[in-house]
Amino acid sequence: MRHSMIPMKSNIIRIGILGAGGFTGQELVKILCRHGNIHLNYITSDIYKGNLFCEIFPNSEHPSIRDLKFSAHPVELKDIPEVDLIFLAVPDEVSIHWANFLLQRKIKVIDISGAFRLKNPGDYEKYYKFTHKNPELLKTAVYGMPEFNREFIKTASLVANPGCYATAAILPLLVLGAEIQIKYWLIDAKSGTSGAGGRKEKDALSFSMINENFKAYKIKAHQHIPEIIEHTASALKRPAGLNMTPHYLPLFRGLQTNTYLYLDDEPDLEKLTEKSESISKQETFIRFYRDPEMIELKNVQNTNFLDFGFYYDNHSRLLQIICAIDNLQKGAAGQAIQNMNLMFGLTEHQGLL
Repeated sequence: MRHSMIPMKSNIIRIGILGAGGFTGQELVKILCRHGNIHLNYITSDIYKGNLFCEIFPNSEHPSIRDLKFSAHPVELKDIPEVDLIFLAVPDEVSIHWANFLLQRKIKVIDISGAFRLKNPGDYEKYYKFTHKNPELLKTAVYGMPEFNREFIKTASLVANPGCYATAAILPLLVLGAEIQIKYWLIDAKSGTSGAGGRKEKDALSFSMINENFKAYKIKAHQHIPEIIEHTASALKRPAGLNMTPHYLPLFRGLQTNTYLYLDDEPDLEKLTEKSESISKQETFIRFYRDPEMIELKNVQNTNFLDFGFYYDNHSRLLQIICAIDNLQKGAAGQAIQNMNLMFGLTEHQGLL
């Protein structure tokens, strides 16, 4: 497969995507082709190799990618052309294999799998069911949540893009911060079927199984649980037990979390509201609603926005946070583009608004 050898201007970033045929990979291409500061010259898929991207996905056609063809997944490092950054939209263990080779070649990496989100290698055996083969990279990987890790992302070579459920659970809690003291908390999470990732339909996600249906899954050990615990630790005054139940929604995209925080004392609601409104004004993609019943999936679908609001019940001492995102944008590709922009000194929202 021949790759574009067009001379690049100094301000143009050369980008590649391993796994561009999956849902997140497709979403990355759609955003990047309208970005303005990048040249996407390398995308891979063993299934679609040799085919034009726009032939396989005609709904994504754009003049800038009209001649963009899929290559086969690389076998050796020499198979990868000259690029400045690679998005890894591949399974966890494939990301672990390639990340170190790419970094050695001075190629920046944004990993969209879960391969580098956790610092404790043992958590991968428990929640991901494999032994991490490159634990040294866990120490240097930067968690890619721009609103609260912006300065570290700017200088990172390896960014671990957050999970979709984790994004919706973590960001509102970090906004509220240490103003609340939690005894324990529950997350009732619901996602469209594209949140399961991948490209091939699984029997459990087929139209006939999902349409007019609703079900829980991975209720014993979802891989986003240790991610949520680890990355909210700074906001909690003490460790708090967490239970999460994810569900499939009978739709393609969109994710909502209802987070129930059981508190020691009644919170200062006015202070929490003021803080939420202040951060919402500062952050392009965070939108706070005083009335949480205004939060709907249709308001965030196909956008990089995170909408949230909260309600406190005096009788149960329960603070309920409602949050909605698009699992393919703020929960995956959109947040990855935020991270890319920061890594190359670009405006953070470029290509996303």
